[in-house]
Amino acid sequence: MHTRRPARAIWSAAICLTLVLGAGTPAPAYELAFVSHRDGHANIYVVNDDGTKLRRLIASEGEDTSPLWAPNGEQLLFISDRDGDQDVYVSDARGERVRDISGTDAWESDASWSPDGSQVIYVSDRDGDLEVYVASADGSSPRTIAADEIWDGFPTWSPAGNLIAWVTDRGENQDIAIAAPDGSAMQVVATHTAWDGDPAFSPDGKQLAFRTHRDGNISVYVYTIEGGALRSMSGPDCWNEPATWSPDGTRLAWASSPAGNREVVVCDVASGEVTNITNALSNEWSPRWSPDGKKIAFLSDRSGGTRLYVMNADGTGVVEVGGGQVSDQPCAWRPVR
Repeated sequence: MHTRRPARAIWSAAICLTLVLGAGTPAPAYELAFVSHRDGHANIYVVNDDGTKLRRLIASEGEDTSPLWAPNGEQLLFISDRDGDQDVYVSDARGERVRDISGTDAWESDASWSPDGSQVIYVSDRDGDLEVYVASADGSSPRTIAADEIWDGFPTWSPAGNLIAWVTDRGENQDIAIAAPDGSAMQVVATHTAWDGDPAFSPDGKQLAFRTHRDGNISVYVYTIEGGALRSMSGPDCWNEPATWSPDGTRLAWASSPAGNREVVVCDVASGEVTNITNALSNEWSPRWSPDGKKIAFLSDRSGGTRLYVMNADGTGVVEVGGGQVSDQPCAWRPVR
């Protein structure tokens, strides 16, 4: 015979279960891939955005760097010299099924996925000078988008995948070029006699943020692709590092040095207002937005060495998540599976 449990007992059991599971503590929404030398080599680790479930994902006797999740989060693109030369590699989300997809004896770097994950772009010197290459996601059918004897590097995809921007020295100095992925309709944009670099497309693909030396220091500018309008977002009075767009395209974040040390600043693109959101005596740099735009991961030396932190997008709620010293390069976000 079954006996009905009293409602009070059921309610009490539910309270106990809630306490055990951590009532009121939001579950981590994302995890980050980053690089650390804590095991003697540059290996790739992952950790939840609240600092839990830290684990090594990719390991070798070489240097494994520059992790970048595929758009669907099921593969990881990275650079490694594990076979003696620096190539582009891909693994699955568990760090298994690692394979070299560039497959040359040349030097490759600056790899990233196309927005739909069907292609990768990277830089290679396989033809004697640095060129930008596009290949299928498995590395097949590589092709250069600007075959010549001119240095090209730092490529990035537009959100729709219909354009690629990169840095070229085909003029008197380094400028930014854009073209279709097959290399057609190439043009050099926002030209100036000073150095330009580090292009980043806005989420709607209509603008490019980039760095330039045209004002006497390294400034952040925004270029409107249709019409060619230019706006300075940072001013010329301090050193500014590469900018990253918020997912909704309304803000930019970058590291700046308004007081001598490096700080993470956020700029409202519409108004041009720049806000220092770290305000520390230490150095903070390499901000990376979470996919929902609510958090920013960044690197800091505030606790000694280089460490990985996550904060709210307004600079509050700073938490160290990397579990120790990490390498001086950006991290990559993906939703928790």
